[in-house]
Amino acid sequence: MTRKDLERSRVERCLAGLEDAVSRCRQEDVRYGTGLYAALSFLEMKADEKWPFEQFRKALEDPGMDGTKPEARWQVLNASLNGIKRVIRRP
Repeated sequence: MTRKDLERSRVERCLAGLEDAVSRCRQEDVRYGTGLYAALSFLEMKADEKWPFEQFRKALEDPGMDGTKPEARWQVLNASLNGIKRVIRRP
């Protein structure tokens, strides 16, 4: 496997981890133990625009969303994930 293939594979795994977190965020707290922040940081290095990463982190960390508005958290995380997919440079 070439370096480029390894890099592409890592990008895809990180995106899959974010997608998994978004799909589970209505039922559980996905902030801890999932490597989510590491995936965000890695993908952010591959992007020219930083706003979707900041928005994703803010939605995760917003205490106002804890347990009260799972649909609102999902909407922000989902929109942010779509932004992340648009701004990352895939190898």
